[in-house]
Amino acid sequence: MKFTFSGKDPGISKAGNKGFHFVTVMLLIFILLTSPASAAVISGDTHLRVEVGEITPNPARPGEDLLIKINIENTGDEPAEDVIIGIEELAPFTFKYSTSGVYGSGTNTERNFHIEQIRQRSKIELNFHFNVDSGARSGIHQLEFTIKDGSETSFSRRIPIRVEGNPDLVLVGTEIFPINGENSSSGALVPGEEFYLRTEVKNAGNGNAKNVRIMLDLNSSLPMVPLQDNVFFIENLSAGSSENLSFKLLLGSNAGVQPYRIPLRITASNEAETLQINKSQEIGVNVLNRAKINIASLKFDPEMPERGQKVSMILRLENVGEGEARFVKARLEGLKGSGSTDAFLGRLNKDDDAPAVFTFIPEKSGEQNVTLLVEYEDDFGEHRLNEDLTFNVVRKGDSAVPLILAAVLVLAVALYYLKKKGKL
Repeated sequence: MKFTFSGKDPGISKAGNKGFHFVTVMLLIFILLTSPASAAVISGDTHLRVEVGEITPNPARPGEDLLIKINIENTGDEPAEDVIIGIEELAPFTFKYSTSGVYGSGTNTERNFHIEQIRQRSKIELNFHFNVDSGARSGIHQLEFTIKDGSETSFSRRIPIRVEGNPDLVLVGTEIFPINGENSSSGALVPGEEFYLRTEVKNAGNGNAKNVRIMLDLNSSLPMVPLQDNVFFIENLSAGSSENLSFKLLLGSNAGVQPYRIPLRITASNEAETLQINKSQEIGVNVLNRAKINIASLKFDPEMPERGQKVSMILRLENVGEGEARFVKARLEGLKGSGSTDAFLGRLNKDDDAPAVFTFIPEKSGEQNVTLLVEYEDDFGEHRLNEDLTFNVVRKGDSAVPLILAAVLVLAVALYYLKKKGKL
């Protein structure tokens, strides 16, 4: 490009030319520093500027299309030749196509394309269509455009795009945890029991949530009472994050044996408060009854076991729990003798009792130590009871069994079971 200056005084023309260039440079610096919405390239007497005309929608939405309109303006005094426009794909945006009056009625699907000329003091409008990834997180993301003219002078422009997704709040990992811990593995409760409802609120969406509230939505038909605050508040819960929470409750002693569903309500909004979340999620819990087997009584027939003679040990087992005991069986372990050491009782309902009879021949005289093992099932699974028992065996051929010995044996057994029942 040529620049021609004329005048009568060459010195004045030279000085004027220097002044012109100085003013031009200062003006360009001023424009670059004061125009954040545009970028420019200068080549000779061409002067290219890029301005963002429109971003729709704004903010962009994950999974939707995005339109960006830009204007490329040549504010110089000469045409800009062989202008190359480039689009750098940056996540989460994917280029689809562009349209412009310079294409006529067609579209362009190339990420780098050529414009033969942009005339001086004129501009062209380019429309770029993108897709926003459905998994895009909320925040500021960027798109980059590069501009280069025929003289190899180039510049790039990054355009910030705000993406705003929507939160999706769900409860995961929920468990019912009895405070006494006896039946924690089953996830079930018994009437009158205190328990924790523990869960995790997770933001499974692609937008941040604010003012999150999780609350117990109990009604009068549920036999449950909160023992602590029934509302849990989280000021901000970003996309992909989660937070643990728990509620302490009491199950009423009159609760029926059946499944229940505990309703929880979740309310929140997105960051812009353009979306309000109000949803419910129910947590299931089973209310069951537990059986409990105790020894109601113990006796021998004959009353004093004798070495070498058949004797029957009669243990009466009682179900003192609230639930049904099934497949009840008993066994003696450690017995010094021969005979039957197993007994099957079957089913014991609440407050029922039944005898477990063991018939055997003692092989030794003196004090005998045995272990009673009782096994049964209830609604919570399998259970086992162990009791250590002690009794005396007299020698065969003794002239008489001392009454005092029999009295001591009866007294010992009576004291043992009174102590077991807490009456001593």
